[in-house]
Amino acid sequence: MKFLFDENVHKGLFSFLSKLRHDVKLSPKGIENGEVFELTLSEQRLLITRDKHFTEEQFTSSKHFGIWLFRIRAKDLEAQKRAISKLLKQHSPEEFEGKVIKLVPDDFEFL
Repeated sequence: MKFLFDENVHKGLFSFLSKLRHDVKLSPKGIENGEVFELTLSEQRLLITRDKHFTEEQFTSSKHFGIWLFRIRAKDLEAQKRAISKLLKQHSPEEFEGKVIKLVPDDFEFL
């Protein structure tokens, strides 16, 4: 899978997903949300973020490759890894397209 990390996501997840052989890219620092979202579209990447603004209609109404919204303590890397692992085990990449998924400690929900 191809992921784009918003600048507010724990960088430990970058190496975690890279080791699982996913294509992971960091968003350039300081760019606006609209630019981050356009980057996900142009590069066909799923967005991983902590920014709930990406759940607003201006983003969710257009076709996208998925948005994962973290609602786990920012420094709790292990809980974030567990939630991602569970999500990836239970769902195929095609199921993420056009969906917003909220990741909470040890679980997730499709919004």
